[in-house]
Amino acid sequence: MMMYNSNNSNRLEETGHFSQHPTENIKLYYKNAIEVDLLPFGGIEQENRNVRLTDPLFVLNMPGFKEIYPNVEDMVVSEDLSVKVCSMEGIILLKLVSNDDRPQRTKDITDIEHIIRVYFDLYDGSIYDEHFDTMDMYDANEKDYLQLVCARVIGRKIKILLGESENLMARVKGILARRPTTWWNAMLDGMNDA
Repeated sequence: MMMYNSNNSNRLEETGHFSQHPTENIKLYYKNAIEVDLLPFGGIEQENRNVRLTDPLFVLNMPGFKEIYPNVEDMVVSEDLSVKVCSMEGIILLKLVSNDDRPQRTKDITDIEHIIRVYFDLYDGSIYDEHFDTMDMYDANEKDYLQLVCARVIGRKIKILLGESENLMARVKGILARRPTTWWNAMLDGMNDA
């Protein structure tokens, strides 16, 4: 997920690696194969958490965007173009809220579960350095041991993202509690860790 900016969208297309999605104006295709969501962040969010875009005209309700913005990273695309990219924990947070708003959109759930499956491969150094205690919280003989560890770490990081947003924190905890799978329970446990 990248930050939405119509200028950046056009500049990405000019690189020749990105093309416009045929039906959704805030999506691009990278090399005609990978769907990339362009998300509006920052000062354009109104108090009611809506973002009104004029090119084309539509309104998005944005719970979670303000919370993840301070943790986005700059990705250099070319010498004169960089885009802001959302963290994995931020993506999971947005997908939790999105699925809660539209439960029929099951892709959010499968995306979250995919991220949990590959999270250790992406962030093992961070887990060892900053969250090693989670390695002792689960039975290493469990077939999904690493996913439980990762889900717990993700929950901890989501808690940090939501530190200033009590209402959204309560909402996300409620979302996780309503889906009592082992991975979701581990994320909830991470959000409840001291």
